[in-house]
Amino acid sequence: MSQTEVGSPPTPPPGSAEPPPPRLAPAGDGRGRFAGRLVNLVMILLVGYLVLVPLVILIYSSFKSSTTRLPFQVPGFSLDNFRQVFESSHFASVTLNTVLYVVGSLVIALVLSTGLAYLMERTDIPGRRFLSPMALSPMAVPVTVMAIAWALVANPVNGPLAVLLRETVGLQVDIYSLPGMILVMGIFGVPSMYLMIAPAFARLNPELEEAAATMGAPLRRRLRLIVLPLVMPAVSAAAMLFVVVALEGFAIPAILGLPKQIFVFSSQIQYYVEPPTGLPDYGQASTYGVLLLAVSLVMLMVYRRRTKDANRFRVVVGKAYRPSRAELGRWRIPIFVVVCLYLFVGIGLPILTLLWTSLSPFVRPITASGFGSMTLSNYAHIFTAPDIGQTVLNTALIVLFTATASTALSTWIAIAAARKQFPGSKFLFEATSLVFGIPSVVLGFAILFLYVFVPVPPIYDTVWIIVVALVARYLPRGSRMMQTALLQLDDGLVEAARVTGARPATVTRTVLLPLLRPALRKTWLWVFAQSLGELPIALVLTSSDNRTLVVQLWDTFTSSGDYPGASALAVVILAISSVAVWLVNRDGTMEES
Repeated sequence: MSQTEVGSPPTPPPGSAEPPPPRLAPAGDGRGRFAGRLVNLVMILLVGYLVLVPLVILIYSSFKSSTTRLPFQVPGFSLDNFRQVFESSHFASVTLNTVLYVVGSLVIALVLSTGLAYLMERTDIPGRRFLSPMALSPMAVPVTVMAIAWALVANPVNGPLAVLLRETVGLQVDIYSLPGMILVMGIFGVPSMYLMIAPAFARLNPELEEAAATMGAPLRRRLRLIVLPLVMPAVSAAAMLFVVVALEGFAIPAILGLPKQIFVFSSQIQYYVEPPTGLPDYGQASTYGVLLLAVSLVMLMVYRRRTKDANRFRVVVGKAYRPSRAELGRWRIPIFVVVCLYLFVGIGLPILTLLWTSLSPFVRPITASGFGSMTLSNYAHIFTAPDIGQTVLNTALIVLFTATASTALSTWIAIAAARKQFPGSKFLFEATSLVFGIPSVVLGFAILFLYVFVPVPPIYDTVWIIVVALVARYLPRGSRMMQTALLQLDDGLVEAARVTGARPATVTRTVLLPLLRPALRKTWLWVFAQSLGELPIALVLTSSDNRTLVVQLWDTFTSSGDYPGASALAVVILAISSVAVWLVNRDGTMEES
């Protein structure tokens, strides 16, 4: 009788491989696989519907000579829209304005973000704990609120900044101009570019600069020959994405440019869809949208190429790596003062002016005598308006459902691509980037065309049509935020759960999603804050039954001319958005700790 106990597995002979542990097949494994495939199919159809249908509708309508009719009401196809656009007298001026606007704001954002990133990450500038969060504070300000704040602070009549410059140095400032649009867009774009550029500066090995310094190379030469080439992939990638954002942005050109009929592509599209007088011209709007889409896609292709080649610029360091900071010497305090001045004039003063106007009975400069007549009547008027309850409810439904649906779909797309759950999962993930190139105003009226022509489901003139458009808009960003979180996870726990025979759905629910909880919360809050201030889509799809707070803000500022009331409403929106952004930043700080 062998010494091996009865019932125990036989001992393998020496030198033989251990047999693999048996995988327990869960009961109903066939039903589980079928359910999983069904879920994947439904999600593929849903994502394709959200991403590809608006793109097809846009291209389709551009080849319809529809003028005032909907594209589906016109038989046949034609190039009349393109011919009319290229032959129109104002096409050249709109194109020139767009180029100047994008390039000018890019230069401002690039100089400011690169300079701030270098100072915060590579120098001994004092007060970095305070200055770095302040440089990112515009992320909490919806772009519509930012444009209104600058319209108040720098308007040529009674804007505090305009009055100060006129009375001190004799400089005439008019924010309702192309330079004003460029300035505001440049400042608004600093935080996003800073977030992409700062890590590149932080990862640089200072030994290269120190070696150049010992050879007698001045700081300017070290920056030009060592630092800038190494961070160039991050800088160029941030620049390409900024170009796409500036091209599709609507609020700043609309609020600061339309009063003096200064058009760029995005505001021209909105003007064709919703002209102040007369009937809309959907054919021209679609054609401008296709042109804008083409430029945006080219920028995205350049961005992908730049990030693909980023490995060539990596610096390999080991345990001897010691982060050090360049000493500013006698320039330390002057540079600190200049940075503080930028933060005050570019960010603090517009927000203070917005708050001041919201507490004033009428628009007036900031003076000591005005404190005695400050009032809360503007806020009382907001919360006692006849339809404010329905507007707040619409806004709450839109932002809550948009954030939830976008986060859920983004998580599924990222997990499917990372785990290669089905053939084409990676392609589906990459296909969502097409929405990056669709301006929000173009996406809005593409969704409008779709549900006017195919009223199934019947969501036209409801909050759900805005939710559909916003979910499509934020899918690319949300899926990439979740992908980044997935890349940081160790597959050990997932593989251990699979070995025990757990179904894929069980692994996802019990292992993967708990590990992704911080990223899920951050993505949800980010989409919440962004959808709260999304103006173009809400403006195109709005009606009396689905008005939102940001549309109410637009109408109060542009149509009614009630600047104190608009300021009070802008402060309310800013407060809600700031809380969401603060929660995102707090989560990030806790994760780092």
